[in-house]
Amino acid sequence: MSDGAFLSIQDVERLLADPSPAARADTAAKVARAYGGRTLTATERQLAQAIIAALARDAEASVRQALAEHLRDSPELPHGMALRLARDIAAVATPLLRHSPVFSDADLIELLQAVSPQHQSAIAGRPAVSTDLADALIAYAAEPAVVVLMNNRGARIGPAQMDRALDRFPDSRGLGDALARHPNLPPKFAARLIAQISDTLREALIARYQIPPAMAADTMMQLRERTLLGLLGDGAEPPALADLVADLQKRGQLSGMLVLRALSGGDLAFFEQALAQLAGISLGNARLLIHDPGRRGLTAIYQRCRLPQDYFKMVEAVIELARGFDFMRGAAERAEFAEMVTAMVLADFTVLWDPQEQRWLARRRSRAQAAQRMAA
Repeated sequence: MSDGAFLSIQDVERLLADPSPAARADTAAKVARAYGGRTLTATERQLAQAIIAALARDAEASVRQALAEHLRDSPELPHGMALRLARDIAAVATPLLRHSPVFSDADLIELLQAVSPQHQSAIAGRPAVSTDLADALIAYAAEPAVVVLMNNRGARIGPAQMDRALDRFPDSRGLGDALARHPNLPPKFAARLIAQISDTLREALIARYQIPPAMAADTMMQLRERTLLGLLGDGAEPPALADLVADLQKRGQLSGMLVLRALSGGDLAFFEQALAQLAGISLGNARLLIHDPGRRGLTAIYQRCRLPQDYFKMVEAVIELARGFDFMRGAAERAEFAEMVTAMVLADFTVLWDPQEQRWLARRRSRAQAAQRMAA
């Protein structure tokens, strides 16, 4: 028998003199450590397996827990024994479910459909979680496990997984917090999270996506809609904006008033993309109609999108103002446009907006002025 063998004469004598759970747990830990090493002979390994199998059936959870904890990283653990321990109580199963290299994705997917939320959370917290396993967790696991998954940076999680998780648990504060912290959160999901995350994370999300901070002071119902206006921030890529607008329409959130509020705050890109989406035409065609010098095109697409007629003159005035701007020049040009639009709306179209909206427009104008000063 090699040096550091799993059962010495002293171990045997202790077990005979002290058959307590603590003594058996110490023995389980020692045998498991030796089994996980590379120094046992073939005969010793067979003997160790027999002892481990017996300890895995011990009536005391502390014994089985010690065994699982010290075997969690062993690639030598027999598959059947690993599955037996994985179906044990959570205190025993967790070390193996979270770390054992013995399990395949198929094993873990089968297990998560038959175990407790604590077991599922251990699976979700594995150092590496494949796309298939992440899909299964989102489909079958309880909310706590899905939250662990979204906090796991070793998990392969994309927009599709985030979308399904939000659909399953739309009001989960834990899920909202986890996604708000995720480095790869797509912009289109930020609006869905604003109303369900903590105050601290809401502030972080507002800053990350350049959502006007004053919007966060409004009531939550208004916040759900108004935060969409500045969601992507300055200089967003058109594909991302198109993705956001399409998602808003899919969820019934692309309201006419949201589109008009965006334009009144100087967000011309959002307005153009939204009208293209509502009219069911390409962005290029929508821009041609919106910026038609004869204004027939603007009238036609405005009516097709069924936007409130009371706001049409304001829209005409903003589009006319846009003719003198080159938005390709960057943030300074967009800030100047936003400042001029909000000033015009507050001066000439105040009657269209209630006092709270007017305060938001005034704050939007102040931020645009500040952005111009910074650019200068």
